[in-house]
Amino acid sequence: MKNARKESAGNKARPNQASSKRQGRREFLIKTGGILAAGAFGAVPLRGWAADPVNIGALYPTTGSMAQIGVGCVAAAKLAVEMINDAGGIKSLGGAKLNLIVSDVQSDTTVTRTETDRLITGNKLSAIHGCYASALTLIASEVAERAKVPLITGSSSDQLNKGRTYTFTPFARASQFARAQLQMAKLVSDTPKVAVIFENTAFGTSTSNGLKELAPSEGVEIVMFEPYSAGFTDASPLINKVKSSGANALFSVSYLNDLILIVRTVKQFGLNVSINGGSGGFVIPDFYKNVGKLADGLQGVAHWNHDVSDDAQKVNLEFKKRTGDFLFEYAGGLVAQTFMLADALERAGSADPQKVREALSTLDVSSGYAAMAPGGKVKFGPDGKNIYGHPVGVQWQDGDLASVFPKEDARKPLLKI
Repeated sequence: MKNARKESAGNKARPNQASSKRQGRREFLIKTGGILAAGAFGAVPLRGWAADPVNIGALYPTTGSMAQIGVGCVAAAKLAVEMINDAGGIKSLGGAKLNLIVSDVQSDTTVTRTETDRLITGNKLSAIHGCYASALTLIASEVAERAKVPLITGSSSDQLNKGRTYTFTPFARASQFARAQLQMAKLVSDTPKVAVIFENTAFGTSTSNGLKELAPSEGVEIVMFEPYSAGFTDASPLINKVKSSGANALFSVSYLNDLILIVRTVKQFGLNVSINGGSGGFVIPDFYKNVGKLADGLQGVAHWNHDVSDDAQKVNLEFKKRTGDFLFEYAGGLVAQTFMLADALERAGSADPQKVREALSTLDVSSGYAAMAPGGKVKFGPDGKNIYGHPVGVQWQDGDLASVFPKEDARKPLLKI
């Protein structure tokens, strides 16, 4: 521990330094969603540290329709905070520990607005991360911008990079996901004819519009472009349209429950199409748990995967040991984001949110946990976007999600099924 405390928390923290007693308690918290109620909030408790703690807000849906991913995000956020604190905290602030304050936004846009405001006004925050779902993050970022509190997020909507100076997006944008999907279509067919179906929220609309705009330049024909209401209960009419379109590939821009229904319906219809599930619900463990072997060979795109680097695989092992699941896209990206915040705090030498914002704007990392991203580099441009950010193409192979595209990020070869 003495040597570890001399090293940067942003690069050298290790995920397995806690005592067994603390480990058992944290395992319980993670597996139960781990939110300690304090009014509308939960907090990782403090234990008498000498330096004042640094409060980090966490906005995630841990109840409601988006809770499956939200609970996993909270577990990852707690793991990241533990790693940083066990490595000595923020050295430039006298070893200050990170104190995570969680607010459940209940998968609701109205609640997201009120909870973001309450989180900021009720606590002395240095920064916020959340909400994973773009429709919620767009609202949270508006509130954070007005309050001049930096928000870092794995949400993919391109709108988050327009007219904002306190919002930072270290991973691929929705429009980049579209190009990657189109390029992957050409890996399985020389003449791809694609049916695009998408849920009608900010995430689905932004991603699908990118597909439509970029398809001609990528040599891909879009033969169907169809929105649907998120949370629908019968995919048969939609899949009938796909069947009639003559498509040889299906792009479904959907969250988990919708995508499960779509894949099952495609298989029930016996429709022989290559499926690229994009991001959202496709790249989380619960997808495979629900569809099983039907998932094998299906492709998708993600802003993060647990095999992007050696550091990512180390954290993945610890997360899997605690929760039983691999470290999925949003959760893994969140661990990296927490280390980016630690890096900014270290360089700022201050917990003041405006100074943290300034330090984030000059972030430039290419090693350590903060650089866990496709390509291994993070540097923010004037719009808060990572100038190196790009998605990684993934495929389900034997119950695991493997990076297969582009070539420089591939960890396993693409299986053509």
